[in-house]
Parts: sequence; structure tokens; C-alpha cells
Amino acid sequence: MSFTLQPAVRQKINLLFAIAGASGSGKTYSALLLAQGIAGDNGKIAVIDTEAGRSLQYAPKNGEQADHNKGTFNFLHLDFVPPFTPERYIEAIQTCEQAGASVIVIDSASHEWNGEGGIVEMSDGIALRKATDNQTGEINFKKLEAVKMLSWAEPKKQHKKMMAKLTQVRSHIIFCLRAEEKVKPIKNHKGFTEVVNQGFQPICEKGFMFEMTASLTLEPTNPGKPNYELDKKLNRDMQVIFQNGQLISVEHGKRLKEWSESGCDIEPKKSQLEQNYERLANTLSQVKDRTQLEKITGHKATINLRKELVEKEPIWAGIIDDLIEQALREFDNEEAQADV
Repeated sequence: MSFTLQPAVRQKINLLFAIAGASGSGKTYSALLLAQGIAGDNGKIAVIDTEAGRSLQYAPKNGEQADHNKGTFNFLHLDFVPPFTPERYIEAIQTCEQAGASVIVIDSASHEWNGEGGIVEMSDGIALRKATDNQTGEINFKKLEAVKMLSWAEPKKQHKKMMAKLTQVRSHIIFCLRAEEKVKPIKNHKGFTEVVNQGFQPICEKGFMFEMTASLTLEPTNPGKPNYELDKKLNRDMQVIFQNGQLISVEHGKRLKEWSESGCDIEPKKSQLEQNYERLANTLSQVKDRTQLEKITGHKATINLRKELVEKEPIWAGIIDDLIEQALREFDNEEAQADV
């Protein structure tokens, strides 16, 4: 017998993570934040830039230190110019990997589909050659329509080769993809055709997103915040990490790395403000009498904390107000019953 069974043990996973979004949705900045979290202090980030050097706006100025809190990052930059063939994408990825990149950001992967020399252009070129008379140079447009379907075979084959190669890359890869709003004509219950907005859809080969470890889509109205109503691939673990409408941060990258290496998610470290809020909320929920409540609410630290919550976390500030009002109502009821 040539097959062997053995207990399954989870191993480290190289992440293939896709962020799709229209211009202004924050996909490049979000990708770099994730890359920073995954790379940590000792890792190296490389950016494959198909956007004429646009990613360089996130690099520090000469002589300055990168600071992701100020929107700058340390990374190796690869200026990827056309043709954007699948083979050249693999070559670019291998170049970054050989340079020691632990995380590779590709901005944008959409060019592999509809950029200069990409799959669509490759297919159109093959069809045009097949429909063009070698001697006269004339295009047989009837033949052109007939060979269009066949012309996809070779470009799709190259794309599949690229996807197969990606599984062998040891670096984590974050793909940025352009997205555009799509509409679809459908018939309503009365039989009339209506145009329904399908939301933002990533520009890529139709099976590309299914090959990802995870993917999400951002929109310009809420930059950097995943929208669950748009195209996504997030399993249960990923939905815990990337919650709907929550701004992407370096912390998400750290949690991604932990998940890829262990299969576990790490709880994000609570800020000092959140710790102080929880401590005050817990204290107010256990207050015994009006005197104790007045002592707590009149304390300088409580007054300053409530002001900070109003400015930075108004929802939490509202919860504190509700706890105080609830305590006051209970004391009023107790005093009223005692008078009776």
C-alpha cells in the first residue's frame, strides 16, 4: 500500500490576504498597517507597486524615522511596470522573497487581470491574431467573435500557474485590488426589468478571491473599515479579527500573524482609557448608597475620565451616565419606601 495515515497537526500558514476597494477606500494604507503588524519589529516589508510609485507616499522622508501612527512605513519598493502578465507577477514576488521580505504587499493585483499585458489584453491579442489575415492584414470580424472564447485558454493557463506558485511562497502576501460598482438587470415580481446595484466588486479573475486565505472589501465612504455587505471571504476566526465597520489597524496584523502560526487569535490589548472606563463602570454598578456615589462622581479622576470619554468614546460616556442615573433612581426609590 502506497498511502500513509497519520494524526493531523496544524502547521504555519502563509497568508494570502486580499483587500479590495475603489479609489479613496484606504486599501493601500490598510494593507501596510496589516503588513506592519505581521512583520513586527524584526520582519521586512516589500511593496510591489504597479501604480507608478503611488505607494511611496507612505515612505518616510529622507533622514526621518518611519512611524505608522503618522502614516509612514519602512519597506522595500519594487516599481513594477508593464506588461502585467501572471509570469511577471511571480517573478516580482520571487524577487521580494529572495530579498528577505516576510510580508509582500501587491498594489495592485488587478492589473494582472485588466492591466497592460494582463489576462484580458492577452486574450484580446490572441483572438485578434487568429482573426487577422497574415497576407492582407485584414481583420475578419465574424471570425473574431468565433475565436474569442478559445482565446482565453492560454491566459487562464498562465493565471492558474501563478496561483499554484503562490501556495509555494513562504512570505505572507497582501493583495490590493481595485473595485468598481456593478449593476445587474433583474426582473421584479411584476415582470419588469430593474437595475439593481450589486455594490463594489473586485477587479480580478473570477476565481481569484476564492483562493485567498481571507478577503474583504472597503468603500470610499468609510475608508479602512470592512463592509460585510460587500464581497468578502472571512471564516469565523477572521470575522472575530475583522469585525464589520471596525477600522483596520496594526493590531489586526499582529492577530493575523498569531492566527497563521498557531490557529489561535490573540485578544487585542486594551487601551488605558478602556481599562479606566471598565473599572469605573464596574465600581458604579456596585455602589451601595448616595454618599458613596457622590464621593466617586466628585473625585477629580472620575471627572477627568468622563470628560475624556465624551471627547473620545461618547458611547462609553453614555453608558457611565446611564449607570449613574440608574443608581440615583434606585436610591430615590429606597428613600421613598423608607418614608412610607
